[in-house]
Amino acid sequence: MIALFAAAHLYVLPWKLLFLLPGSSCGITMLRYGPADGKWERGSNPQPGDCEFRVTVTPGPLLPAWVDKGPSGGDLDVSYQVQGSDKMQSVSLKAETVTPQPVEAGELKATAAKVKNSVRVEVTNKGQKPVLLGDSVALRGKPKDACVGPGPAAVLQPGETLVDQRPGLLSPSMKVWVAAFTGEKECRWVEVPRK
Repeated sequence: MIALFAAAHLYVLPWKLLFLLPGSSCGITMLRYGPADGKWERGSNPQPGDCEFRVTVTPGPLLPAWVDKGPSGGDLDVSYQVQGSDKMQSVSLKAETVTPQPVEAGELKATAAKVKNSVRVEVTNKGQKPVLLGDSVALRGKPKDACVGPGPAAVLQPGETLVDQRPGLLSPSMKVWVAAFTGEKECRWVEVPRK
């Protein structure tokens, strides 16, 4: 097994576990984890992602995979499969407990770029604490829909970047908005300055 402690994360949130695992596809399709001694194992088969909508965390890219909260203390061996691959990958991770906290626009920085028929929004955590973010979009005005959407996407440590690519148009007047979460269904839209 290859131990990639720095290249991936396992976050324990109050309601779920979030794995951020190395991969450059649309998502994770199979996930198994447990301690190295093999005393227990849990798993999940996430639904294949829609490749028009891609969410990753960089440096990486790291793909998010959410699972129901369960045993997760200490070091865990994780085996997973990315969408479109027949090969299993393995990492060893140490669980990190995260309590989501509010974030202000000044703690984040954003860019938006046109990529073929899609818009690629990147939101970087410039603050001093981890933040839990969901959808990030480029629009002229504040999004009218609820920020909860499909829920949180990823925890960003200071210096990490959430990359959200989805179909759409981009103009210079558009602003970047990100859903900042403080709970599983508690969030608010934050306008992030574009650089």
